[in-house]
Formats: sequence, structure tokens, C-alpha cells
Amino acid sequence: MKRLTHAFPLLLALAAACQDSSAVPTATRPLFAALAPSACPTPATVTVSDEAGLRAALAAATPGTVIGIRGMIGITQDDTIATADVTLTCATPGSGLFAVAGSGVQDLLIAAAKRDVVDRLVLDASQAGDSPLAGFNDGTTFFAESIRFTNNAAMCAPGGECVFISGGLGAVVTDNHFEAPGSFSGIQLQVDVARVDGARIERNTLVATAPSIGPRQGGIRPADAADVVIADNTVVGPWRNGLSGARLARSRVQGNQLRGAVRNGIRLSDAGPLFIGGRPASDNLFSNNRIAASGEAGIFAHLACRNAFIGNNLQGNAGDIGAIFPDSSGANTLTGNGTIVVDDGAFDCDADGLNDPNIITGAAAVRHGLHLGEAVSGAVRTVRGITVQ
Repeated sequence: MKRLTHAFPLLLALAAACQDSSAVPTATRPLFAALAPSACPTPATVTVSDEAGLRAALAAATPGTVIGIRGMIGITQDDTIATADVTLTCATPGSGLFAVAGSGVQDLLIAAAKRDVVDRLVLDASQAGDSPLAGFNDGTTFFAESIRFTNNAAMCAPGGECVFISGGLGAVVTDNHFEAPGSFSGIQLQVDVARVDGARIERNTLVATAPSIGPRQGGIRPADAADVVIADNTVVGPWRNGLSGARLARSRVQGNQLRGAVRNGIRLSDAGPLFIGGRPASDNLFSNNRIAASGEAGIFAHLACRNAFIGNNLQGNAGDIGAIFPDSSGANTLTGNGTIVVDDGAFDCDADGLNDPNIITGAAAVRHGLHLGEAVSGAVRTVRGITVQ
């Protein structure tokens, strides 16, 4: 897309070089590693420089262990942090992991215990099946909770995700840089046996260098989550949506830059396999976000009740349409900034038998009767038996 290629030529070049299959990965740092932190401030209790050493360190880890990675280590199978309170970080700047081509690696690193941390690593999942970073809590085998993925530079998996967290309260994903060469989703956060409430997704940069392929997903995808903070992220390029939330409740979405989405900068409650006829996105605050160059509208609030949209810059989206509230929305408030708002809200949010109108102020014009398609493809992706919502 022209809007991406003229704005991010360097990132496109870096991503293309990183995917050059003619160069077998070695200990040489990939080009996008230039975006990694320049220091490794956390002292390691054990330092590793090859796959065998890493696997041995993970197996021997006890709470409080800090594993420092020196250089780029090629891995041939998924690595799991199964002990609580373990940190993986760099021993030297620019160090990290890459999936060896043809090895069958799915997730480079899986956090499977409480308070595990992955910090300041370079993670190349261009040859992986799922993601560079994952966290699972199914209450049986995986028990991730309050995990932290911070300050990493990662290449996401083509057709996979950048981060996949399924279950586990209080996850923190902050200050990372992700490049996505046609991924299914970006930061994917969804319920399992354990909920994913209380997550913080902040100050990340997610660059799509090719269109994402998830039909209802996007750069950031919180699904069935409450009390989440999504703030000060930059999501650019042809993601299906910048942020796509389903059953999101009591959460704060503010200060994000969302540019170039194929559909919408913010899209609420697209029906996934588990959410057909489900609960609306409700009681959320969307404030001071800047949304531009969306292919359909800045905001599309399907199945949405009692949300507040305040102080968002919605200029420069398709047809100058800042927001669309279809008939499955009600009791939302929007303070506009001079763009067109389509309001067909006719939803009974409190089940009292009366429709609850949306309240729109500050729009250049409020129109009615414009329906952009709410239906999406039925394409379904599963990861380790988990349906990606």
C-alpha cells in the first residue's frame, strides 16, 4: 500500500532482508535487531550462548534465576519457562533467539509460570509457526500469570502472531517493537480457563509490512478481557484493524496512534467463533487516540454499550467518516472533532425494553442508514488446540 511504503521504506527493506532465505541464520544479528535496547542492565546469574546451554538453564532454573543470552542462538524446538519468577534477558546488547528454518518451531518462548519475564531480547520468528512470545494458562499444564514481555525487538511469524497470551491475569506487554510480515494477529490477548483481566499493553510499536490475514483480528486484539490498559502504542500499516476488541469491559484505550488499517482503526466486538450473540463491549474509555488512513472508518462500534469516545483525532479516514455506530450499539457517547459520524444505534443495553440512544456531539454531520458490512470471513485459526479469537 502506498501509505505504508512511502512512510516506512527502511522498515520494509529491513523486513525483506530479514526474510531472505538464501542466508542461513547464524550468530550474526538480524538487521531489525538495530531496534533492540543498547544495554543489558539486569545481571545474569547464568549466561548461555547456545541452544543446549539455554535448555539446560531453563531446566535447572529456580525462582529468581536470571538467564542471560549472549549472541543470537538458533533454536530447533519451542522453549518453555516452566518455573515461576525466572527472567530471560540479554547478556550482551542485541542478543536473542531465532527459529531455525525447517525445525518446526512454533513459539520461540513460552511463559508458563507466574511472574516470568522476557526482556531486552531480539526474537526472530520469521521461520516459526506461531509467535516469538507466548503465555498460556490452561490450569493444567500452563500457569502463566503476571508475566512480562518488555523492551524486545521481534519479527513476528508469517501467518501467526506477534504475542499470543491465552489465559493469565495481569500480563504486561510494554516497550516492544514488532514487525509483522503478513501475520494473523499482532498482540493477541484472550481468555482460556483463566481470564486475562488487568493486562497492560503500552508503548509498543507494531508495523505490518504486509497485510495481516486474521479476518476479525488486528494489531492489538483483546478478546473477552476486563480492566485492561492499552495506551501509547503505535500500530501502522495494513493490519486488518488497528485495535479489534471483543467483549472488552471497563478498560482504558488512550493515546494510541493507529494508521493505515484495512478496515478500522478501532473496531469493537466482531463476532468470533465463541462470541456470536455474546456480550457487548461496554463501559470502556477511548480517549486521545489518533486514527488515520483507515480503509472504512476510524471507529466501528458493533455490539457496543456505554462506551465513551472522547478527544480522539479521527481526521483523514475513508470518506471523512470518523465513527460508525450500527444498530447493535447504544448508550455510547462520542465527542467528535469535525468528522462525519454515522449513528444507527438502536440497542437495548440495559434490557428494560427501550432502545438506548447514542449521544453524539462535535461531529461535522451525523448521518443515518449507512451500513458497512459487519459480517466477516469464517476463517478460523487454532494454536495448540486453542481457537484464536
